[in-house]
This record gives sequence, structure tokens and C-alpha cells, in this order.
Amino acid sequence: MKQRFLYPDICKFLAIFLVTCSHCAQYISGETWTNFFFGTHLDIAFNMSLFMLISGWFINLDKMREQKPLDFIWAKFKRLMIPAFVWWGILFLVTKPQSSPLSFYWYLTALFVCMCIIYAFAKLIKNNTACMLLSTLFVLVCPKTDYVHINFMLPYLWGGVIINKLCSSKYAKLLFWVSLALGVSLSFFWRTDYSIYKSPFLIMQVNLKMIAIYIYRFVIGLTLSTVIIYLLKRFENHLSSLAKYGQYSLAVYTGSFVINAVVAIVLAKIGYHTNQMFLIDALSVLLSIVIYLVIVIIGNLCRKNKITKLLFLGE
Repeated sequence: MKQRFLYPDICKFLAIFLVTCSHCAQYISGETWTNFFFGTHLDIAFNMSLFMLISGWFINLDKMREQKPLDFIWAKFKRLMIPAFVWWGILFLVTKPQSSPLSFYWYLTALFVCMCIIYAFAKLIKNNTACMLLSTLFVLVCPKTDYVHINFMLPYLWGGVIINKLCSSKYAKLLFWVSLALGVSLSFFWRTDYSIYKSPFLIMQVNLKMIAIYIYRFVIGLTLSTVIIYLLKRFENHLSSLAKYGQYSLAVYTGSFVINAVVAIVLAKIGYHTNQMFLIDALSVLLSIVIYLVIVIIGNLCRKNKITKLLFLGE
């Protein structure tokens, strides 16, 4: 039996843990984000890109081309969208969200659509390089692909494909040092305004500043994520205990909002909110650990039944 790689699951654990910390801080402070990296919010620059790179890490276009359209779409929909609808339904009972499940869980929607776009181009175009370039061009110039930040996410999927090959080649160490130097250098210029949430790429309103921010955001996300993946891959045997938690990353992402909503209700009743440097980070980390443990317990229970396994875990 082929041995399962540990580092992708370790990367997913780290990425979702950082995302969860940011979400926890929003609910605890009643405002937004954490004060990680001394209030620069640098984690936003690479947390989602890290998860997206890993999502694209093992894309196999040849294998993808062999799958029937309905089989492929159902497999991705089952894995990504069914848990999103189910957890959103629970969240609706706790606190009525202002947005639909598609936009609330925008990351899962974007990932699902991006995978379908890649599948469609892979079916139409046999050359892998052309498939990559044309699908990327499509999401950049098509007006509708700014929906749930599809045009932000898809290039990272292809980035995962490329970085995977480079990390398995003789250029791996060179890639690491170049990414480290470039990523750290770019970090000094990071501003929260450069995040995809505040500076989306809108082709109908495109200008030089928007293009510059898009390129900068992609490069800093790609380089910092590459550094993290390289290090976690190299030291995966020392971090092997974290791999099992990475397998719950989707459930943690979807389920954490429900737990955070309950926490927010409790904090509102007792009138407690804080955005104090370090305190909010400590509380966010603590709450994230609790959320992860609760979701792991729920996940283990759900895996005992086929229906709950499908509904809550997409498995």
C-alpha cells in the first residue's frame, strides 16, 4: 500500500488553524482580524493561499480527463458544498447570517468552481501548459469570476501544481531560498488594504493600481506559502502528530462559525469585547484549540454513520 504523505495534512492544519484564529478574533473583538505580527495582519497574506496551494498540490490532469463530467462534479460537490449547506443551516438556527451559504462559505464555493473550471479546460485542451495558461486567463478577463474571489483563488491551484513539481526536483532548495528572500522582503510592504477582502480584482474596473496589488498579493502569498510547505515537508516526521488534525480542516472551517456564533452571543450578553494587543491573540489561539478539539470529536462521531459522514464531512 502506498504510504500517505503527511506534510499536506500538516499544511492544511496550519492554514485552517490560522484562518480560525482570525475568525475567532473577529467574534471576540466584535471588530476584525487578529493582532498577529504586531497588528500587520500578515497572516491574511498567506493563510488561504497556503490552503489553496495544497488543494492544487496533487491535481492530476491526465487522471482528471478520464473522469466523467457528472462523476467529477458530484465528487467535488459532495466533498465541498454539502457540508457548507448543512453547517450554514445550523448556523441559521443560531444566528441568521446576512449572506447565502455560497457567499458565506466563499472559499469552498470558489474551490468548487475553480476545480470545475480546471476540469472543463482539461477536457477541452490536451496540452497541460496551455490548459493552465488559458484557464488562468479566463478567470482574469471574465467579468463574473470576481464572484467569491474565483479569480484570486484559481492561480493558486496552478501554483500548487508547479510548486509540487519544483519541490520534488533538484531546484527545491533554490526555490526555498528565493521564496524566503522574496517573501520576507515583500512582507515589509504588506498592508491590510491589500487583502482580497478590501482590494478585489474587478476586470470591469481594472486599473494599474489594481493590477499591481493583485500581482503583489499573489507573489507574497505564493512565496510565503512555499516556504511553509518546504519546511513542513522537510520536517514532517517531527510533526507527524499534527497530520491527523489536518484531515478535519474542512469540518473545522465550516463548523467553527457555528461555535464562534455561540461564543459571540455569550460575549454580547456579558458585554465583553477586547481588541487589546496580545490578549486577543491569546484568546483567539485558545478558542481555536477548543474549536479544533470539539470538531474532531464531532467528526469522529459523524464517521460512524454514512449519512452524518456525508452531511457534515463530505465523505
